[in-house]
Amino acid sequence: MTVKRKIFAFYLMTVFYITLLDTFTEYNGERAIVRTVITGFILLSLLSFKRMLEKEQIDGQGFLLKRWMVPLVFMISFGVAIGYLSPKAASIWPDPVPFIESKAENVGRGGISKIGYGMDDTHLGGPFINDDRVVFTVSTPTRQYWKIETKDVYTGKGWVASNQAGVEPEVIQYGEERKIDESSSSNDPVREAMFNFYIVYPHVVRPYGFLFMENEGTGFLRYDMRLDKLTSYTGDYTGDFKEVRLSKYTIKYRLASYSLKDLRGTKGMMDESDFSTLQKQYTQLPETLPERVRNLAVELTAEYDNWYDKAKAIEKYFQTGGFSYDQTRVAVPAGDEDYVDQFLFDTKRGYCDNFSTSMVVMLRSLDIPARWAKGYAPGQYKGRGENENRIYEITNNEAHSWVEVFFPSLGWVPFEPTKGFNNPVNVINDEEKSSFTAPVARQDSEETSENQPVEKEEKKITSVNMKDKKAKAAKLNEYWVAIGLGIIFISIIVVGLLISRNRWIPRLLIWKYNKRPADETFASAYEALLKRLDRLGLKREPGQTLRSYATYIDSHFDTTDMSLLTERYEKFVYGGDEDAVNWEYSREVWGNLIKKTKI
Repeated sequence: MTVKRKIFAFYLMTVFYITLLDTFTEYNGERAIVRTVITGFILLSLLSFKRMLEKEQIDGQGFLLKRWMVPLVFMISFGVAIGYLSPKAASIWPDPVPFIESKAENVGRGGISKIGYGMDDTHLGGPFINDDRVVFTVSTPTRQYWKIETKDVYTGKGWVASNQAGVEPEVIQYGEERKIDESSSSNDPVREAMFNFYIVYPHVVRPYGFLFMENEGTGFLRYDMRLDKLTSYTGDYTGDFKEVRLSKYTIKYRLASYSLKDLRGTKGMMDESDFSTLQKQYTQLPETLPERVRNLAVELTAEYDNWYDKAKAIEKYFQTGGFSYDQTRVAVPAGDEDYVDQFLFDTKRGYCDNFSTSMVVMLRSLDIPARWAKGYAPGQYKGRGENENRIYEITNNEAHSWVEVFFPSLGWVPFEPTKGFNNPVNVINDEEKSSFTAPVARQDSEETSENQPVEKEEKKITSVNMKDKKAKAAKLNEYWVAIGLGIIFISIIVVGLLISRNRWIPRLLIWKYNKRPADETFASAYEALLKRLDRLGLKREPGQTLRSYATYIDSHFDTTDMSLLTERYEKFVYGGDEDAVNWEYSREVWGNLIKKTKI
């Protein structure tokens, strides 16, 4: 910087260094980047100007550099202000850390992976990166969770399916009715969900209330009761067959609904002999589970005497207990550490797997049968389809897990503990005797009509979207209003200074030259006076001598000051007589003339 008058390489290295710290460590480099950019631009400009002065061998470099600083600082300050006030776009590139680590070899357990449906749930935890790829779209009249399977054995680190030897999957033909979800009402109209897959799997994605599946091709389904999972096959189920990945199919279903009276009336198994195997299977917990997990569950549910209210109390705890939804800073249990215990008492930070697994384990510690369900969240509403259906788009980002609790009179009922999610389950409030039943459309106890019209729900979704758009537009408008006001304010100041320049410039010149030593002042001050007179309209004609011009000025102002000052200037410049200047006296004469240039 001092010899070559260059700094760009070091400037670039500094910016790169700070961005590395900001990206790969906990350090927040936003302010440091701004400071570095401002300082760097000032240094780059000054050094470039310095190189130009030295190349041209111009004298008075210090003075010129000071003058150069004024517009430079103004321009950079103006640019920084505009950048600060302008609306900020979201990140275009994803966080590179998860991507780099996910590509690294031997990441090991807990490494960063992409979100999406997977088969292996033996080791839960660790961060993941988003995946916007569309898995499927579905046209259906109701908003649904899209279920794939369940798991029943908790290991302390994750989930596996129990080994039920001798239990063969049930064969279901296309179009053959098989009421998998016992809660669906026979009075509810049959609805359909038409699936169109972009990423194909052999498993079947289904809504709650499944009745049967239609497909144009040949083949059949196999229902695995152990996993509550449907898988598609091609061939003859009595002979050779194999798994097939279907790109489209239609499922007929009745909207699953649950009686609040039956839910709150469940305080245990109706007949323990009939459900003893089921209760043992779905209250399984590892012996190594810390006792404080059960103690917390007992504490949260102590005031309730039925399974439903106990489940709701635990579900509510995850919304109010200081938990955070996070996809990146998610811990992995090490050694003999329990996955649920770590989340409940140490980190309180995670995503759906943390919340759902913890709720299942807490329910099981109270001897309430519960299991872990997997599939997809409802997805993004994309508008109207055929037959008044609505179209939802489901990406890998919607891969989700939730909780199912067994109620003997109703079957498996879904619950949603994950913060920020709402399970669209239909709970009918039939506890009070009245001429109508008021359903609870979601598990968060919001009371709405049982079969909400499609038009009403679409208007609600549209209204929410419009509110979001209006809020964003209003926020954007605020930014641009602030920028516009800032530009107007600066413009007014600039215009005002330009209009009044003939009033403040003379004062500025007097202040400026009063601060300078005499030997560096007189000639420059006289030349500044000539410029002021010229701008005032008292122009010096081509070839006119200074003395003739001075006489003209004196006649205009009715004074002799200009002739006196000009005589001293000629002696100083042409005769080298420094004593003729007598700056203390000349400054007063010069000041009088400068003041006369005010308008």
